[in-house]
Amino acid sequence: MIETAQRPKIYNSSRHFYLLHLVIPAAAASLILWVIYILGIDERITRLFFNPETRRFPLRDNWFLETVMHHWIKYAVILLGLSVLVAYVSSFWVAMLAPLRRVLVFVVLAMALSTATVNLLKNESPKHCPYDLKIFGGYAPYVALFEKTPRGVKSGNCWPGAHSTAGFCLMALYFAGRHLRNRKLANWGLFGGLGLGFILGFGRVMQGAHFFSHQLWAALICWLVMLAVYELLLRRHSVPEKEAAFQPG
Repeated sequence: MIETAQRPKIYNSSRHFYLLHLVIPAAAASLILWVIYILGIDERITRLFFNPETRRFPLRDNWFLETVMHHWIKYAVILLGLSVLVAYVSSFWVAMLAPLRRVLVFVVLAMALSTATVNLLKNESPKHCPYDLKIFGGYAPYVALFEKTPRGVKSGNCWPGAHSTAGFCLMALYFAGRHLRNRKLANWGLFGGLGLGFILGFGRVMQGAHFFSHQLWAALICWLVMLAVYELLLRRHSVPEKEAAFQPG
Protein backbone atom coordinates (compact mmCIF):
# COMPACT_ATOMS: atom_id res chain seq x y z
CA MET A 1 0.00 0.00 0.00
CA ILE A 2 1.42 3.37 -1.01
CA GLU A 3 1.49 5.94 1.77
CA THR A 4 0.50 9.47 0.82
CA ALA A 5 2.81 12.25 1.93
CA GLN A 6 1.46 14.21 4.85
CA ARG A 7 1.22 17.95 4.63
CA PRO A 8 3.52 19.78 7.04
CA LYS A 9 1.69 20.95 10.12
CA ILE A 10 1.34 24.59 10.97
CA TYR A 11 2.65 24.99 14.53
CA ASN A 12 -0.60 25.61 16.50
CA SER A 13 -3.98 26.65 15.13
CA SER A 14 -4.64 30.22 14.04
CA ARG A 15 -7.25 30.69 16.80
CA HIS A 16 -4.91 29.52 19.55
CA PHE A 17 -1.99 31.45 18.06
CA TYR A 18 -3.79 34.79 17.93
CA LEU A 19 -5.36 34.32 21.34
CA LEU A 20 -1.93 33.72 22.85
CA HIS A 21 0.05 36.25 20.82
CA LEU A 22 -2.40 39.07 20.07
CA VAL A 23 -5.54 39.12 22.21
CA ILE A 24 -3.99 38.31 25.60
CA PRO A 25 -0.90 40.60 25.26
CA ALA A 26 -2.96 43.52 23.95
CA ALA A 27 -5.61 43.11 26.67
CA ALA A 28 -3.00 42.78 29.43
CA ALA A 29 -1.05 45.82 28.23
CA SER A 30 -4.23 47.89 27.92
CA LEU A 31 -5.28 46.99 31.46
CA ILE A 32 -1.86 47.82 32.91
CA LEU A 33 -1.70 51.13 31.04
CA TRP A 34 -5.21 52.04 32.21
CA VAL A 35 -4.20 51.38 35.83
CA ILE A 36 -1.03 53.44 35.38
CA TYR A 37 -2.96 56.43 34.04
CA ILE A 38 -5.86 56.20 36.49
CA LEU A 39 -3.62 55.95 39.56
CA GLY A 40 -1.01 58.44 38.34
CA ILE A 41 1.73 55.84 38.66
CA ASP A 42 3.91 57.50 36.02
CA GLU A 43 4.26 60.69 38.05
CA ARG A 44 4.71 58.82 41.32
CA ILE A 45 7.58 56.75 39.96
CA THR A 46 9.23 59.74 38.31
CA ARG A 47 9.11 61.79 41.52
CA LEU A 48 11.26 59.16 43.22
CA PHE A 49 14.17 60.32 41.07
CA PHE A 50 13.43 64.07 41.10
CA ASN A 51 15.01 66.49 43.56
CA PRO A 52 12.38 69.17 44.38
CA GLU A 53 15.02 71.45 45.94
CA THR A 54 17.32 71.64 42.93
CA ARG A 55 14.41 71.14 40.50
CA ARG A 56 16.34 68.57 38.51
CA PHE A 57 16.98 64.85 38.13
CA PRO A 58 20.28 64.02 39.89
CA LEU A 59 20.85 60.97 37.68
CA ARG A 60 20.26 62.76 34.38
CA ASP A 61 23.98 62.86 33.55
CA ASN A 62 25.00 59.73 35.46
CA TRP A 63 27.92 58.10 33.63
CA PHE A 64 26.73 54.51 33.93
CA LEU A 65 23.15 55.24 32.88
CA GLU A 66 24.17 57.56 30.06
CA THR A 67 27.24 55.80 28.67
CA VAL A 68 26.86 52.11 29.44
CA MET A 69 23.08 51.66 29.40
CA HIS A 70 22.17 54.36 26.91
CA HIS A 71 24.98 53.82 24.41
CA TRP A 72 27.16 50.74 24.85
CA ILE A 73 24.31 48.24 25.20
CA LYS A 74 22.57 49.77 22.20
CA TYR A 75 25.74 49.37 20.14
CA ALA A 76 26.05 45.74 21.28
CA VAL A 77 22.50 44.99 20.08
CA ILE A 78 23.18 46.73 16.76
CA LEU A 79 26.27 44.54 16.40
CA LEU A 80 24.12 41.47 17.05
CA GLY A 81 21.66 42.56 14.37
CA LEU A 82 24.50 43.11 11.89
CA SER A 83 25.85 39.65 12.73
CA VAL A 84 22.48 38.12 11.85
CA LEU A 85 22.48 40.10 8.60
CA VAL A 86 25.97 38.78 7.79
CA ALA A 87 24.74 35.24 8.52
CA TYR A 88 21.83 35.79 6.12
CA VAL A 89 24.11 37.00 3.33
CA SER A 90 26.51 34.12 4.04
CA SER A 91 23.65 31.62 3.71
CA PHE A 92 23.91 31.96 -0.07
CA TRP A 93 27.42 30.45 0.10
CA VAL A 94 27.44 28.46 3.36
CA ALA A 95 25.35 25.32 2.95
CA MET A 96 24.63 24.81 6.66
CA LEU A 97 23.03 28.27 6.87
CA ALA A 98 20.82 27.88 3.80
CA PRO A 99 17.91 26.16 5.65
CA LEU A 100 17.85 29.08 8.12
CA ARG A 101 17.69 31.80 5.47
CA ARG A 102 14.03 32.64 5.99
CA VAL A 103 14.46 32.73 9.79
CA LEU A 104 17.54 34.95 9.53
CA VAL A 105 15.81 37.47 7.28
CA PHE A 106 12.86 37.46 9.67
CA VAL A 107 15.10 38.29 12.64
CA VAL A 108 16.79 41.14 10.74
CA LEU A 109 13.49 42.63 9.56
CA ALA A 110 11.70 42.15 12.89
CA MET A 111 14.50 43.86 14.84
CA ALA A 112 14.86 46.68 12.33
CA LEU A 113 11.16 47.39 11.71
CA SER A 114 10.13 47.24 15.38
CA THR A 115 12.81 49.73 16.46
CA ALA A 116 12.19 51.92 13.41
CA THR A 117 8.43 52.06 14.10
CA VAL A 118 8.94 53.14 17.72
CA ASN A 119 11.53 55.73 16.70
CA LEU A 120 9.23 57.10 13.99
CA LEU A 121 6.35 57.46 16.45
CA LYS A 122 8.66 59.12 18.98
CA ASN A 123 10.02 61.60 16.45
CA GLU A 124 6.49 62.58 15.42
CA SER A 125 5.04 62.67 18.93
CA PRO A 126 4.19 66.02 20.57
CA LYS A 127 4.49 64.51 24.07
CA HIS A 128 7.26 65.76 26.34
CA CYS A 129 9.86 64.02 28.50
CA PRO A 130 9.49 64.44 32.28
CA TYR A 131 12.50 66.77 32.54
CA ASP A 132 10.83 69.10 30.00
CA LEU A 133 7.65 69.44 32.08
CA LYS A 134 7.03 72.38 34.39
CA ILE A 135 6.20 70.06 37.27
CA PHE A 136 9.75 68.69 36.98
CA GLY A 137 11.62 71.93 36.39
CA GLY A 138 11.03 72.22 32.64
CA TYR A 139 9.07 74.54 30.37
CA ALA A 140 6.09 72.54 29.06
CA PRO A 141 2.72 71.87 30.69
CA TYR A 142 1.80 68.28 31.44
CA VAL A 143 -0.62 66.93 28.82
CA ALA A 144 -2.16 63.45 28.96
CA LEU A 145 -1.35 61.03 26.17
CA PHE A 146 -4.51 61.57 24.11
CA GLU A 147 -4.87 65.30 24.82
CA LYS A 148 -3.68 68.01 22.45
CA THR A 149 -0.57 70.03 23.21
CA PRO A 150 -1.39 73.73 23.69
CA ARG A 151 -0.54 76.08 20.85
CA GLY A 152 2.84 77.69 21.04
CA VAL A 153 4.45 74.76 22.85
CA LYS A 154 6.98 72.94 20.70
CA SER A 155 6.73 69.19 20.29
CA GLY A 156 8.45 67.08 22.90
CA ASN A 157 9.16 64.03 20.72
CA CYS A 158 9.19 61.76 23.77
CA TRP A 159 6.61 58.98 23.30
CA PRO A 160 7.04 56.02 23.27
CA GLY A 161 10.40 55.11 24.81
CA ALA A 162 12.81 54.45 21.94
CA HIS A 163 15.94 53.40 23.82
CA SER A 164 14.22 50.42 25.46
CA THR A 165 13.72 48.92 22.00
CA ALA A 166 17.40 47.90 22.12
CA GLY A 167 16.13 45.22 24.47
CA PHE A 168 12.60 44.68 23.20
CA CYS A 169 13.80 44.05 19.63
CA LEU A 170 15.43 40.85 20.91
CA MET A 171 11.94 39.39 21.25
CA ALA A 172 12.40 38.57 17.56
CA LEU A 173 14.40 35.60 18.83
CA TYR A 174 11.26 34.32 20.54
CA PHE A 175 9.47 34.06 17.21
CA ALA A 176 12.56 32.57 15.56
CA GLY A 177 12.80 29.96 18.33
CA ARG A 178 9.11 29.22 18.07
CA HIS A 179 9.38 28.64 14.34
CA LEU A 180 12.43 26.39 14.76
CA ARG A 181 10.68 24.61 17.64
CA ASN A 182 13.61 25.55 19.86
CA ARG A 183 12.05 26.29 23.24
CA LYS A 184 15.31 27.46 24.83
CA LEU A 185 15.86 30.10 22.13
CA ALA A 186 12.22 31.16 22.36
CA ASN A 187 12.39 31.59 26.14
CA TRP A 188 15.65 33.53 25.97
CA GLY A 189 14.17 35.80 23.30
CA LEU A 190 10.95 36.46 25.18
CA PHE A 191 12.17 36.88 28.75
CA GLY A 192 15.59 38.22 27.83
CA GLY A 193 14.12 40.78 25.43
CA LEU A 194 11.44 41.93 27.86
CA GLY A 195 13.88 41.99 30.78
CA LEU A 196 16.59 43.97 29.00
CA GLY A 197 14.03 46.33 27.47
CA PHE A 198 12.50 47.24 30.82
CA ILE A 199 15.92 47.53 32.47
CA LEU A 200 17.11 49.94 29.78
CA GLY A 201 13.79 51.76 29.85
CA PHE A 202 13.82 52.15 33.62
CA GLY A 203 17.30 53.61 33.39
CA ARG A 204 15.81 56.40 31.27
CA VAL A 205 13.00 56.80 33.80
CA MET A 206 15.63 57.35 36.50
CA GLN A 207 17.16 60.08 34.32
CA GLY A 208 13.83 61.83 33.84
CA ALA A 209 13.97 61.06 30.13
CA HIS A 210 10.76 58.98 29.99
CA PHE A 211 7.74 57.93 31.99
CA PHE A 212 7.42 54.25 32.84
CA SER A 213 4.34 53.86 30.63
CA HIS A 214 6.45 54.92 27.63
CA GLN A 215 8.39 51.68 28.00
CA LEU A 216 5.27 49.54 28.12
CA TRP A 217 4.01 51.22 24.96
CA ALA A 218 7.36 50.51 23.29
CA ALA A 219 7.18 46.83 24.27
CA LEU A 220 3.64 46.49 22.92
CA ILE A 221 4.46 48.22 19.63
CA CYS A 222 7.57 46.11 19.10
CA TRP A 223 5.58 42.96 19.79
CA LEU A 224 2.81 43.86 17.35
CA VAL A 225 5.27 44.76 14.57
CA MET A 226 7.14 41.48 15.08
CA LEU A 227 3.88 39.57 15.10
CA ALA A 228 2.96 41.07 11.73
CA VAL A 229 6.37 40.23 10.25
CA TYR A 230 6.15 36.71 11.67
CA GLU A 231 2.74 36.22 10.09
CA LEU A 232 4.04 37.37 6.71
CA LEU A 233 7.33 35.46 6.68
CA LEU A 234 7.25 32.46 8.98
CA ARG A 235 4.01 31.29 10.55
CA ARG A 236 2.65 29.49 7.50
CA HIS A 237 5.99 27.96 6.60
CA SER A 238 6.57 24.86 8.67
CA VAL A 239 10.10 23.64 9.35
CA PRO A 240 10.98 20.09 8.26
CA GLU A 241 11.67 17.80 11.18
CA LYS A 242 15.37 17.47 10.34
CA GLU A 243 15.80 21.23 10.74
CA ALA A 244 13.76 21.50 13.93
CA ALA A 245 15.44 21.71 17.32
CA PHE A 246 12.33 21.94 19.49
CA GLN A 247 12.27 19.80 22.58
CA PRO A 248 8.82 19.74 24.23
CA GLY A 249 8.41 19.77 27.94
